[in-house]
Amino acid sequence: MSLARRNFKLYLYLGVLLSALFAAVYGGSNWFNSDRGHYFQLYFPWEFAIPFVPAMILVYFSLQLLFLLPLLHCDRNGLLVLAKRMAVAIAVAGIIFLLLPTQLGFARQQTTSIYASFYDLLYTLDRPHNLFPSLHVTLATLVIATLLRQVNGMLRWLYIAWLALLYLSVLLVHQHHVLDIAGGILLAMLVVKRVPDPYASQVSACGR
Repeated sequence: MSLARRNFKLYLYLGVLLSALFAAVYGGSNWFNSDRGHYFQLYFPWEFAIPFVPAMILVYFSLQLLFLLPLLHCDRNGLLVLAKRMAVAIAVAGIIFLLLPTQLGFARQQTTSIYASFYDLLYTLDRPHNLFPSLHVTLATLVIATLLRQVNGMLRWLYIAWLALLYLSVLLVHQHHVLDIAGGILLAMLVVKRVPDPYASQVSACGR
């Protein structure tokens, strides 16, 4: 079996495990928090001036495409390290969601534009209580931070711009608040620091 094929099989295996973990943790805490008697309001009054931009839902959902990039840039060890960090981030976020259930300050927008089906999907799958930290931001940050160690030039700036747009998108689709983004970035940074690369002494792409 070729190296590329082995990496692809590992990528699929890790993807299934992470998807199951995400569904259990995020979905479970979403269900549990939907009937809580008290929610924290972690937003500032000035945030209500942030415009709703329906087209940014495309950027928001581009996170799913971002998850494909480690397959292009990472070797086996790199995939394992990234998967471990993502798993730890999901678990930690799930604990915070249960301890700190939040209330979205924005009213959920109804749109009749061409993007309506995207919002219908988002509102069906998500409840506005698992906000802090934003796992959308955390997972995107972990992936991009990993890739930036392996790319240079224009591609590096493209990935940085993509990450910045993802941060912006969670605000402009009124899915998160500023503190949620800050919490998501902080969680990603802590996970990278606390989950070291056991393959650091080897020649490994993406893990370091």
